[in-house]
Amino acid sequence: MTVADILIKQVLADTPIQLREDAAPADQAPDDRLLTPGIFVDAPNLDAFRERAPDSNESFPEVSAALSLLGTYQWMGSPGMITLYRGNIEGYWKSLIRHAQRQFPFVTTKDAERVLQLLVYSVYQHERFHYVCDFCRRLLGGSFDRWHEEALAVAWEWQWLRSQDRWNSFYGLMHPTLRRTVVQAMFDHRAPGYRDWRQFPSQTAFHDAVTAYLYPASAQTFAGTAFNFAAWAVAHIPDDANRAWDERIGS
Repeated sequence: MTVADILIKQVLADTPIQLREDAAPADQAPDDRLLTPGIFVDAPNLDAFRERAPDSNESFPEVSAALSLLGTYQWMGSPGMITLYRGNIEGYWKSLIRHAQRQFPFVTTKDAERVLQLLVYSVYQHERFHYVCDFCRRLLGGSFDRWHEEALAVAWEWQWLRSQDRWNSFYGLMHPTLRRTVVQAMFDHRAPGYRDWRQFPSQTAFHDAVTAYLYPASAQTFAGTAFNFAAWAVAHIPDDANRAWDERIGS
């Protein structure tokens, strides 16, 4: 079980979700355990999470000073450290639910849980990508470009999310209107670096950019072959069986 799974269980256990007490009108679907309207009225403003702070560095505190800092990756000092900040993630989740209810009032308890899964797993994948970059710099001697790396990390979230679009996944089971509303909000970045993820919309563009960043010499190394270095790096370097990072939940 990853730190992401543990955090999801903690938040759901400590956040009582109230259901609507009124019966569904005749023109609506039968009872499907809808959330109370405006359930998270005190949630932070969604704009606070669009100005994300850099989250990859040599060191990070266990307690986040910035509300928009959802997770961090601390570079390998053997090992590295992935931290997910529970309070900020919980606040962001509630903000997303409040935002979604204003556009689509029929959010169910199960879909609220799926939104939390979507958020936590996306943050976790973002930090794992920073680990891939850290590993490759140590192995191949590349350089660190903070803002470019943040753009690529968000682009990796997007690529990972596309891989979850299956009918039987938590993402595929979410109501399409809710899913579209939440995903649009999550990827509406305004901060430097983060907002540039749209430069790599396709998988090919993403792989080309990752290869150029992590291993510029790969064009010569793999000349005449069909080997895709970027695809290999994001799939195999963050190997849970032989990883060089620890995980923790921060405040």
